[in-house]
Amino acid sequence: ALGAGRGRLVAMLTVEHGLLAVIGGVLGAATGWGALRVLGLTGYGVPAATQVGMDVRVVLFVLGVTVFCALLFGAAPVMLALRQARGADLRSSERGAAGGRRSARLVTGLVALEVALAVMLVAGAGLMARTAMGLREVDVGFRSDHVLALQVTTPSARYQDRDAVLAFQDRFTAALEATPGVERTGIVGQLPLAGTSWSSQFKAEGWPAERVGSQIMHRRADQGYFEALGVPLRRGRLLEPRDRGDAPFAVVVNETFARTFFADEDPIGKRIAYDREPTPQSNWYEIVGVVGDQHQVSPGQAPEPEVFESRSQDWGRTIWVVMRTSVEPMSVVASVRATLREIDAAIPIAKLRTLDEVRLASMAREDSVLGLFTAFGGLALLLAAVGVYAVAAQSARQRTREIGIRLALGATASDIAKLVLGRGVVSVVVGLAVGLVATIAASRALESLLYGVEATDVRTIASVAVLLLGVGVIACWIPARWATRIDPVRSLKVE
Repeated sequence: ALGAGRGRLVAMLTVEHGLLAVIGGVLGAATGWGALRVLGLTGYGVPAATQVGMDVRVVLFVLGVTVFCALLFGAAPVMLALRQARGADLRSSERGAAGGRRSARLVTGLVALEVALAVMLVAGAGLMARTAMGLREVDVGFRSDHVLALQVTTPSARYQDRDAVLAFQDRFTAALEATPGVERTGIVGQLPLAGTSWSSQFKAEGWPAERVGSQIMHRRADQGYFEALGVPLRRGRLLEPRDRGDAPFAVVVNETFARTFFADEDPIGKRIAYDREPTPQSNWYEIVGVVGDQHQVSPGQAPEPEVFESRSQDWGRTIWVVMRTSVEPMSVVASVRATLREIDAAIPIAKLRTLDEVRLASMAREDSVLGLFTAFGGLALLLAAVGVYAVAAQSARQRTREIGIRLALGATASDIAKLVLGRGVVSVVVGLAVGLVATIAASRALESLLYGVEATDVRTIASVAVLLLGVGVIACWIPARWATRIDPVRSLKVE
């Protein structure tokens, strides 16, 4: 009416939308910077986690997203405002700002999309939370409480052969068992739940030529290892001090090995060779015992067939010493270091951790995914609640005159509340419907990370739907309460 051209109007609205986008981009970058530290994305289980950080590439990406959002989501309101400006009624500021039914439907659709996204993310967080709880209740085949593990390596310069290495290891473990607070010590080549060791094929004596056992895992250990961790002996005996280099090779297998390869017979006394086709030069190992299964990689991954060789026969310079303690494991660290210095001050402790820490680290991937889903789910839930509130509040304000007339004609507070709740609740219900369908379709992608819960678990998805519906109703109820307190006389003077 005052002569503004299209360019002037477009520039004005674009600046407004751009300012909102810039504020959002800055807040988003700041939130991401803080989230990196809160979520701790530098631990185990996250691919390339050490490369995660705020750098120039991230800043440029945020800038690009900010500009994209300003142009994409600012274009529609600009075009709509220009179209309405031609026939705007200057006497009704409300009708001029309302945007009409098309604008209302667009806003309702965007809010429904927010709700749908929140359903997917919160459902993912719920599934991962149940997975995390399930993994903590898994029987991993050994007791991780009150167990301290340390890694040491004997240098070849001063320990040149097997006898020298084994003598050091024997002295060290014997001295540790004499340390106050240490109940039992043992040696193992690879800790359980710390990743699989080497694997191979094998052939059992008496098997036909075409039969071969495949993908069996190997670890070297001694009797103390099984006793310190409380690994149960099912049949036969454990690896004992007599299983040294000059004795026949002996091995202990786990239950999965016995069940997989000797389901209908007793494996005790059977001899195996780690060759597909044994030769006269092949080493034959006698199975002397069967122990309970231990999870090798994570609580959620089933144990594989496993063989334990005597650490005196299949010796190595790098070992893990495990100690069951009667006190808090870390409280004996000083004594352990002092014991090692007395035996050989030149050998350092390469790694030191409790077995509880090892168990937690084995679930780091699931915990990281849970943290991400929880963070994004909570943010999506907040945005959805704000969006629903905005729709309901906008509807109430746009219909102030109508509400005043209804109140003047005898409408009750409950009638007005239902009227205002309508649009917001519709957004929530539509978003829930779309979100539930999308969640069921997309949940298959989580199957590889889940444990003890189905990707389409009805209880979890139903709980999420109830949560979102409750949040949506509360967000709608606030402007509805405001609408019921409108003064009919003042509302009729709006125009």
